[in-house]
Amino acid sequence: MRRLKLEEPNYSDIVIKIPLIAGITSNLGIGYDRTIDFFVKKPITRSQSAEIRNNSYFKVSQRLHAENLSYAYLVGLIEGNGWFSISNKSKYLLYELGIELHIKDIQLLYKIKKMLGVGVIKFRKTEGRSETVTFSVRNKKHLIDIILPIFDKYPMLSLKQYDYLNFKFYLLSGIIYSKDLITYSRPKNFIKNIDDLLTVSYFPAWLIGFIEAESCFSVYKPLNLKDYTASFEISQTGGEILIKAIAKYLKLTPKVTVDKYNNFKIKVTSVRSVENIIKFMNKNPIKLLGNKKLQYILWLKQLRTIKRYNSKINIHY
Repeated sequence: MRRLKLEEPNYSDIVIKIPLIAGITSNLGIGYDRTIDFFVKKPITRSQSAEIRNNSYFKVSQRLHAENLSYAYLVGLIEGNGWFSISNKSKYLLYELGIELHIKDIQLLYKIKKMLGVGVIKFRKTEGRSETVTFSVRNKKHLIDIILPIFDKYPMLSLKQYDYLNFKFYLLSGIIYSKDLITYSRPKNFIKNIDDLLTVSYFPAWLIGFIEAESCFSVYKPLNLKDYTASFEISQTGGEILIKAIAKYLKLTPKVTVDKYNNFKIKVTSVRSVENIIKFMNKNPIKLLGNKKLQYILWLKQLRTIKRYNSKINIHY
């Protein structure tokens, strides 16, 4: 099978060409009627699939209407390490939502599977690489009834939103043959600017999911210093506007840097920046759920032993 993608390692890009519809969102319902025009949606009732636990469709729809920010967290996580793809499988198209994480995050993926009530978890061992685990949803009914309403209510905030809009258009249009897949190049212009991103109501919950996927908490000892230094960094390939928005939201003072691979990153070590991150994490009702939670707790524990930080920051966990 040939997966159409543009960059490693997120596998988030798809190779299709359709009219862009940035900014158009749908009203949430139990599902979508596939026989109506793409721009028209209406609530419908679907029979229960044997592949889903009892009442999964109803429960997910009910939680969405109740503004459950756990789904905003999920969008942030997918935005960091996930993809929407359309692949050639013989003469047919394969639609997939997926996310790949290190084996240490296996429990996180089981939590996501339980949250959604759909999806498959698989393990993968590649020579020369650490073992990874993937969660994916390929069933079209599940994608339409469960996944699309989530990503319509909580749109992605990076360039990956274009991938989602393309994926959604083809899926709801009922296109199934590989011959109908036309080459597409993801636009380079962000849908939102920095200030627009900061006014998104679910941004704090989304950011926890994105931190789960794309950040690192660490402590190290620089050669020119006697004591240890704590650092927090977060990055995304092609994510200039997004990383700058995160820096502004968390009041992080260092400049955003970019490397030769177009990976935009901000790294902070100052007492003030570290304190701002801790305050954000403590006050946020949405918490880390995976291995990053353990990394964060150990980071805080180490901070309590470093005078530079413990003398000025109220560190607790």
